[in-house]
Amino acid sequence: MILIIIQQIPLMFVSGLTLLPKAQQTTHLILLFGWLFLIVTIGITAGMWHFYQKSKTIRYGQPFTKQTWWTILLGFIAMILINNATLPFMRTTGNVNVDAITSVFETIGIFMLPYTLFLGPIMEELLYRGFLMNWFFPSSPVITIGLSAFLFGLVHGTTDPIYFISKALLGLILAIVYYHTRNIKSSIALHMLNNISAGLTIF
Repeated sequence: MILIIIQQIPLMFVSGLTLLPKAQQTTHLILLFGWLFLIVTIGITAGMWHFYQKSKTIRYGQPFTKQTWWTILLGFIAMILINNATLPFMRTTGNVNVDAITSVFETIGIFMLPYTLFLGPIMEELLYRGFLMNWFFPSSPVITIGLSAFLFGLVHGTTDPIYFISKALLGLILAIVYYHTRNIKSSIALHMLNNISAGLTIF
């Protein structure tokens, strides 16, 4: 729970700016919050990475190989299928998680790109795959993978059942890839590919 809160600190920090009236959101204030947001995010990501390297089990210390890339590719194809199958049924408004990120993105703009495309995936993979799957039921793959997927969907939002199912399924794929490759960089790479592809769809 503490790690989840720590991972959410950057977004909670900058969300304070979104609460201000537009007239008070000056360029200088936006730049200040934007740079502080990035600095805090990079610091937390570096700290989580260091902590993960110290706490991971031997099971998840395997090298990144050519086979790893094939696993990532299969995972990416599965993600595209899930996204295309669930997106038409999701609510366009009313999702707390999506609305919050959209509000922050509209406020600090370009500063959100490194978070959305790179830093966010690293932090989330370290938390929901790296720490969770090393600490909870590591000897029971079905339980630890299922728990990782469920919590990933739960934290991303429960106001829209379809959105929850979509995120839980994406979490399931990420957990399977991490378990199969035994390397956190594989699920991080897959998570980044998913976010980048989603960004390209939006723009």
